[in-house]
Amino acid sequence: MRAAVREPPAFGLPGRIQDANSKPRSIALIGLGDGGAAVARRISGASIPNLEVHVLAKSASGDVAAIQAGGGDLQRDLTGADMIFVVACRGDDVGMAPVVSRIAHTRSHPVTALYIVPPEGAGGEEDPTLATLRTGVEMLVIVSDESYVPAMIMALNS
Repeated sequence: MRAAVREPPAFGLPGRIQDANSKPRSIALIGLGDGGAAVARRISGASIPNLEVHVLAKSASGDVAAIQAGGGDLQRDLTGADMIFVVACRGDDVGMAPVVSRIAHTRSHPVTALYIVPPEGAGGEEDPTLATLRTGVEMLVIVSDESYVPAMIMALNS
């Protein structure tokens, strides 16, 4: 005679609410500079739910009007997002990072920068991209591989 195998509950504890206790987050990802733009474009092709991806490959005039002139989608997504990230690579033009932060601050949202620096590029020399990001965002995450970016977004999006 075989013993019956008992299946674990799908979510939570038996007798409790079986649904997650939070709604999915709305995330805006902005690719800055040529490298950050390429990363953002690759991520946009992954069809991640609740993610709006924008690209600012060139630093425009460096003010909010430059973003508003882009059709208003970025402005709307930045003010409507629950979480805002910028992604850039070593050597990218990140002059728009402080502008993105100013728009995000209209809703009291912090901006997190994801800065991709491969291990072989992480030298001790002065890094103007890093210096600009440090002053332009509230949180800075330095990673050695771009695969961290979609993995983190997926984890935060669930």
